[in-house]
Amino acid sequence: MLNSLMSIGESALNAAQAWIAVTGNNLANADTEGYSRQYVDQRDAVALIRKPGAQGMGVNVQQVLRFFDAFLERSYVDQYTTSSRWNEHNEIMASLENLFNESNRAGVSSAMNNFFNAWNDLALRPDDTATRVSLLSFADGLTDMVRNTMDGIRQIQREMDVSIHDSVDRVNALSKSIADLNNQINLQTVKGVSNPNSLLDKRDQMVRELATLVDVETYDRGLGDFRVQLTTGQPLVDGISTFELRVMGPQAETRPQLPPSTGTATNARLDFGGSDDHEYTVEIVTGGGVSATPPPQFRVSLDGGRTWLRGEDGQELRFDITDNDGDGFVDPVLVKDLKISFSDPNFPVGTPGVMGNLQFNVGDKFDVVPKDALYWIEPTRGPENITPQKYFDGTDNQDRVTGGKLAAAFNIRDDNCGRYIDELDAVISSLIWETNRVHSQGAGLKMLDFAQGQQAVGATDMALGSPQAMLPWANRLQAGNVNMHFYDKTTGDYVASGMLDFDWSQPGVQNFDPAVHTLEDVAQAINNGFVDSDGIPITPPQPLFARIVDGKLLIESTDPNISFAMGEDSSGLLAALGLNSFFTGDSAANLAVNSALHTDTDLIASGQVNAQVAGSGVNFYANAGDPVTAKNIGKLAEKNVSIYTFWKTTTNQSLSQYYATLVSTVGADKRQSQTNAEYNTAISEDLLARVTSVTGVNMDEEMSNLIKYQHAYTAAAKMITTADQMLQTLLGLKQ
Repeated sequence: MLNSLMSIGESALNAAQAWIAVTGNNLANADTEGYSRQYVDQRDAVALIRKPGAQGMGVNVQQVLRFFDAFLERSYVDQYTTSSRWNEHNEIMASLENLFNESNRAGVSSAMNNFFNAWNDLALRPDDTATRVSLLSFADGLTDMVRNTMDGIRQIQREMDVSIHDSVDRVNALSKSIADLNNQINLQTVKGVSNPNSLLDKRDQMVRELATLVDVETYDRGLGDFRVQLTTGQPLVDGISTFELRVMGPQAETRPQLPPSTGTATNARLDFGGSDDHEYTVEIVTGGGVSATPPPQFRVSLDGGRTWLRGEDGQELRFDITDNDGDGFVDPVLVKDLKISFSDPNFPVGTPGVMGNLQFNVGDKFDVVPKDALYWIEPTRGPENITPQKYFDGTDNQDRVTGGKLAAAFNIRDDNCGRYIDELDAVISSLIWETNRVHSQGAGLKMLDFAQGQQAVGATDMALGSPQAMLPWANRLQAGNVNMHFYDKTTGDYVASGMLDFDWSQPGVQNFDPAVHTLEDVAQAINNGFVDSDGIPITPPQPLFARIVDGKLLIESTDPNISFAMGEDSSGLLAALGLNSFFTGDSAANLAVNSALHTDTDLIASGQVNAQVAGSGVNFYANAGDPVTAKNIGKLAEKNVSIYTFWKTTTNQSLSQYYATLVSTVGADKRQSQTNAEYNTAISEDLLARVTSVTGVNMDEEMSNLIKYQHAYTAAAKMITTADQMLQTLLGLKQ
């Protein structure tokens, strides 16, 4: 009996001591990040069956456990990754918004207004050199402002690339650390006896940090059998095994139609050049071999096949797979920002003579990733693309990464910056075209001795209106003709006017057809000489000589005494090839003023060639006093124009209004990111408070427990003292 009392007192003393130690440890770690409040797992000792009945043998201290709610922790981790994404997104959007903010400084919009106003000033003073110089100054200011805006967007994209690489490295490092912790936990856990609480806390902290970078979910099967995987299912940690994320460069992948529609699987490899912020899905819509009639065709999607590229007319774009020149290579086509062609994967890229063997089936697909992208690496199956992707309707691709700072960085780099670049390119491309379309048909204060084309053609032997020609303005060309006027260089007297004839074997004048005629055909037509409206050769019969230099058309006078001026152009050839143009380039990135105009401001076309009845005929003279060209370019400030991106066509806005819409879009995106950040942060903080209510240390509660277990310790000691006194009394009876 007395021995039992001593044992019970000892067990109570040990339990109270354990509680005091754990409580003290809780108090010491009250401010330690990631620490979970601990408690003593104590249980009633086995009772002895004796008279007067079962008697308890005290208390057993099993192990020290932590307060932890797995459901709350998983809920918090899931929400934390979303709030991390939007907080990061909102912070970066503030920098993007600042690039377009014109509320307290001059920007692209004001520079564009100054540019058009300068043309209106030139219309008032077409002969004034100072006004011409001022126009060039405002034009240079516009180009600088556009390039600065573009450079700012590109700089943010480069910063996102750095952030992406850093985040991926940290994800891989955390994955390895968690796997190492799993191993340690497995070694240090003795079920029912020892629980490595500090290692478990450390692992939870690492999972939380991992969730700030990428969306993950966890499965704890006990001991070190702990799995961390992406929400799309790919594991990062599985027990002591780890899987790697990697940033890889541009590449294309073939996804053949199975089973093939013709019984023969495709043997084609997609080759591409260039880069873009969007992923391309190329799908074969007409099968067959390269030499088939009609040839195979493909269509292209920029959002994983949800929508397909359409032209300005709203029709779905189809691209032929051809070898028109018979050189053994598939003719590359220009699709948005990429040059796409096909080859046989059994031969090295650039091997000619094998194109006739290529076979395409309806439904064959090719995925093109023309940028650095994120991949999950699985040793047996190879890389799997998990790059965050937003569709054009604003929703996320749920088969890819959707959370954490990685999702924010990729969304900013590819979706936000990509859309803004495309929209800025669209408005600047229209500015270049509309200005050059008017300017190319105008005349300055002096005639021309030569005209250097500013726009290169990728394939000079392909129809200029086809994607194979790789001419940025191919879709703007129309069937029509170009008129030119010739003058005596010494006296300035009018000599003749003529147009091009693209087939001298046919009666009358055969006009330019963008679906048929190549740049070589244009050069040949110029070298064949000009004809009048009846197809009769003019005098002099061959006033100009044309040649192609680096894909650009160069026109020179064949007679040193003859100069020329551009006239009406119903085809758009002059503007498309950059002849007598004001701007060079085709996008915001390469916008510039034609350097020839800086060299000689008299070449700025403010007027045009007008007809005048004189004697028995009609003379054409450059009317500097009627600055119709300057007026028409000035009117572009208010003119509704067609501005086109591959997912949107706008025809009822001016250039300034369209740019203002872009600025509003950036502002709306910033507000949306801020709203999402605030909303998800509020939910995340609420969940954290619920988690902390379980795992956090309450100082008042722990102090109360300390007093409680101090009294328990005193009581246990008193029990031992009492048992000792009883023993002494019993021994005293013997005396």
